[in-house]
Amino acid sequence: MEISLQNYEFGKESDLTGMPLTDSISDFVDKLPNELTSVLNKISLANGGVWLVGGAVRDAALGIYPNDIDIATDLEPARLLTIFPNAIETGIAFGTITIRSGEYHFQTTTLRSEENYSDNRRPNSVNWETSLKSDLERRDFTINAMAIDVARRILYDPHKGLIDLDNKIIRCVGIPMQRISEDALRMLRAYRFLGHRGNKVWQLENQLKTAIKNNSFLMKDLARERIWQELKKILNSNVACEIVEQMLENDILDHIFDCQIANKSHLKNALNDSRLLDYRSLLVVILNSMPNKEVIQICQSLKLPNKDLRIIRKMLDYQGRLPSIEKPELRLFRHLLSERYMQQLQYELIISKNLLTNTDGVDYLQVIAIIDEIQKLKPLKKERQIIDGHWLMAATNLPKGERLGRLKEWMYRLQIEHDLSTIHEVSELLCKIQWLDENFHSWPRLSLI
Repeated sequence: MEISLQNYEFGKESDLTGMPLTDSISDFVDKLPNELTSVLNKISLANGGVWLVGGAVRDAALGIYPNDIDIATDLEPARLLTIFPNAIETGIAFGTITIRSGEYHFQTTTLRSEENYSDNRRPNSVNWETSLKSDLERRDFTINAMAIDVARRILYDPHKGLIDLDNKIIRCVGIPMQRISEDALRMLRAYRFLGHRGNKVWQLENQLKTAIKNNSFLMKDLARERIWQELKKILNSNVACEIVEQMLENDILDHIFDCQIANKSHLKNALNDSRLLDYRSLLVVILNSMPNKEVIQICQSLKLPNKDLRIIRKMLDYQGRLPSIEKPELRLFRHLLSERYMQQLQYELIISKNLLTNTDGVDYLQVIAIIDEIQKLKPLKKERQIIDGHWLMAATNLPKGERLGRLKEWMYRLQIEHDLSTIHEVSELLCKIQWLDENFHSWPRLSLI
């Protein structure tokens, strides 16, 4: 990151009392790119007030250089578009445009106040403001309600966000009940911030926790895809299991999934063992008390991408279908599950240990033994099938058709199970199996199911 070489122009002063930058925020300001400096100076020279706000300030205070930098200004959108004619009208109704400067994109929003949230998500009316104080008062949490005047090197923190950052507390700006009723998605955002940038779970301030519990029914009115966007971030957190445990205690998961989560005490124990799971596996653990069909229906209602749906379907299809500790079966299992074989085994381990299902024949110690043995396996010598249909037709005199296809599939399975690497080895094995049997529908498939 280049150090900014430009001098800053002073824009309008804010209506707040500021403080000197902290060391980490000062370091962040020193490293701002010249492209941002240019944008800030143009707004200042147009007699505008201009500040960096939101997540960038929060992360800078934590000593983390942010991925995105947002700008707030008292200039109205129409005026900004005359200064930056190539800007993108990202959310013009809410005063937001995206200013392009070099290879950078800076989301820039006019200071505003908001009124009436009849849908518990978006304001019915937006009013442009010249007051930074008013703009910060409408924000969700104290840690997101800070601003930086870059030119004057001043930090504005009217709601003591720095203290909450130090104490790892998520606290609303103003009255929690009001903030949540304005935008019900803030409940999920609050939980998401419990896992912000670290390996230690944060805490909800008590009034906010109460407000979420009392308003969790508002979750049903949120767009399902927005719920998943926030939930996925939660499940991807380094402390996802701890956050989900808090959500479980506050009964918010029932409202997210629009169903009753059963076996909560067992699920709570299972979460302690689930830290190696990715977000998809963890989601299946949470929903494990439900029939597979209902799990898929919930995932579909949340608008999960097709790739995630395919992976979850496969997890459910293979649940309880474990190999023995014999190498051929272990090789086949590993091949069929590909890069997700260990996720599946970790999932099976959690389910069997915590008795989350009544799956017959799956024993906790059995799963441990499988994990131990599968980790000893060497990589396959050949992942792709060695022979093709033409070779097999020549070797067997079988014509094209289902019988040939089934034999080719059987041979691929044998190649995986026995870790074959040459056509000669395949040919030898072909001579030993009963492929002349007319009932080809009974031949082994490339599957455990």
